[in-house]
Amino acid sequence: MCSGAGEGPVTEIELAVRSTDLDADQVVNNAVFFMYFEQARLAHLRRLGIDWSPRAFAVAATEARFLAPVSYPETLRVRAWTRQVGNSSFSLAFEAVRASDGARVAEGSSVQVWLDGNGQPCPLPDAVRRALESSLGRDP
Repeated sequence: MCSGAGEGPVTEIELAVRSTDLDADQVVNNAVFFMYFEQARLAHLRRLGIDWSPRAFAVAATEARFLAPVSYPETLRVRAWTRQVGNSSFSLAFEAVRASDGARVAEGSSVQVWLDGNGQPCPLPDAVRRALESSLGRDP
């Protein structure tokens, strides 16, 4: 796997778990993983050079599976890669791994739909399609 500045299909960022990420059971709240995945998504798109203006795309769907608890303090390696490129949409996959022991703690995905100036779905621009296709990866 590569870092956010690396080459290849996967973008990886490191995130420190904050005490405010914890729930009443003193583990990272499940909803917080969606914020972690969002940070990885944005890093992935930036690394690919995809320049978007406000309303260029909308997240149409997102999901997650929670595999193991994460406590504080901990550092997570959150990875993102392109899973599929369609006509007007693309899907990304994510995984979060505990830095301390390498355990996969969560996995997820999202579907983004490209929008025209009126907020309606439209075909992906050629440059965006090429960038996304260059980062197609396989799930671990």
